[in-house]
Amino acid sequence: MRTLARLVGAALLGAAPLAIATDFGPSIYAGMTARFDTATTPPYQNPESEPRVLLQSQKAHGARNHFCMLGYRWPDGMAFASVHWREGGLILRWHGGSDWADDEFEWYLNKAVDLQTGVIDADDPQGSTFLVTRRDANGTLEDCRRHGRQYLIEPFTPPPPPVAEDD
Repeated sequence: MRTLARLVGAALLGAAPLAIATDFGPSIYAGMTARFDTATTPPYQNPESEPRVLLQSQKAHGARNHFCMLGYRWPDGMAFASVHWREGGLILRWHGGSDWADDEFEWYLNKAVDLQTGVIDADDPQGSTFLVTRRDANGTLEDCRRHGRQYLIEPFTPPPPPVAEDD
């Protein structure tokens, strides 16, 4: 029976990019049960426009910028991509598509982990809703390095703002 369970488990692991929760190690996220590749999973495919929204909003579009993206799933069906912007020192959540282009972008930016000011050298963030431990932040970054997709966004000129129409 134990052999059958291993075969079924191996078949399931081969069929989908699943990972047992204990395989994640330290992380700023909790309870995820699987990783997914953002490059092959709708609505995360073709993500280049979303980092451009971030870079334009932060006036960082004039330089090369590096991103790492890795998707996570939870048992309740929730899923998002963890996005590490190296030059900006942020880890953000992206729910796919034009998520960041929507009016709620500031919310996502405010919920981002700032790797300069939002990380503490302690074992517990002591109830903080915005601080994370260095161990958890480093674990999340390492998971992205090992399993995520790397993207390079070259300098670009943002489109002009829309012209306001007179009433």
